[in-house]
Amino acid sequence: MRLKQAFSFLTFLWLPAAAAFAITGPLETSVAKAQAMLVKEDLGDGVYVFRAPSDLDYWTSTNSTVIVNDDDVTVFDSCTRAVTAQAVIAEIRKLTPKPVRVLINSHWHQDHWSGNDDYAKAFPGVRIIASAQTRDYMKRMGSGFFLHEFEFFGLAAKRSEWAAATKTGKLADGTPLTPEIRARKEKSLAMAEQFAAEIAARRSVVASVVYGDEMTFWSGRREFRLMSVTGDASGSTVLYLPGSKVLVTGDVLVSPEDGKGPPPWTTNSYSVTPWVESLRRLDRLDVKAIVPGQGPVMHDKTYLRRTTELFAAIIDQVQSALEHGTVGLKNVQAAVNVDSIGQAYAPGAPLDEDFRLVVQYFSKKAMQEALDGALDEKP
Repeated sequence: MRLKQAFSFLTFLWLPAAAAFAITGPLETSVAKAQAMLVKEDLGDGVYVFRAPSDLDYWTSTNSTVIVNDDDVTVFDSCTRAVTAQAVIAEIRKLTPKPVRVLINSHWHQDHWSGNDDYAKAFPGVRIIASAQTRDYMKRMGSGFFLHEFEFFGLAAKRSEWAAATKTGKLADGTPLTPEIRARKEKSLAMAEQFAAEIAARRSVVASVVYGDEMTFWSGRREFRLMSVTGDASGSTVLYLPGSKVLVTGDVLVSPEDGKGPPPWTTNSYSVTPWVESLRRLDRLDVKAIVPGQGPVMHDKTYLRRTTELFAAIIDQVQSALEHGTVGLKNVQAAVNVDSIGQAYAPGAPLDEDFRLVVQYFSKKAMQEALDGALDEKP
């Protein structure tokens, strides 16, 4: 499983790239072929979800929600790669001749707004909406920032590893560099280089309209309610369509790409209690469908409630351990056991290392929150 795991800012940026080295390239550049790779879900009432697999969008899989209104179109999130955004735009043009007049960015992570430039070019005058906090992050963390982190933490290390392997004839773990492995690694490295070049060529287009806590607007008969909440990024926007009873969460709620199992990543921030509060706030909405930031559309609140239970249990157990005198990050992490909740996501399936890493890292963030950011040892 390819992950955008945000176990730390380094791993948030590095792990997906590292995982991608195991997949042969090149990255798809044909819009028509990218369209064929999209998974389309029709929610009715003019609401569509286009799910881009990680094999297409590379950094992680991404969901883009398209709402066809009386006179125009609204889009929620614009994907990572240009070809992915262009493929969704091509699908919109198959659905309707109406223009995209509003693009909403859920948060500052690159897989949710790197495609803004493509929408700005395709639909001049499009209004891009985000929370004020998200726009501030966007201004500070554009394509140059993304490229630096990708190269520094992922690509540079793999270049170095590959240079050593070609010199010694062995991989870092001692595996002989066979012709088959060489060919696969060369293709994977070329794919990462291709992605880095794409990042360098991107123009960062930040939000042009911002709001504070909540924003409501209409397009024809349709009401849009935006709320700024906490998810895997601060100042995240969720969209609620009361008429259709559809909730679009961005990465406030996310499932694995195939929809099976517990959340695949957590957060860089240690404001984890506000995340749980945000999930509980979403649970109070009257919904028929929930569109997560990644994974299939959900048609009940089971996953939302289980994730709320998981995060709340970790926070409670961390705080209890601290209040009973437990000290040291590893000791606090060892006091957390939420396996029963994890197993409820996929009954009968064993808990894998990914789940344990999520719990371990969320526990660290809960400990930081409980101690006002302090840790008595390195993470």
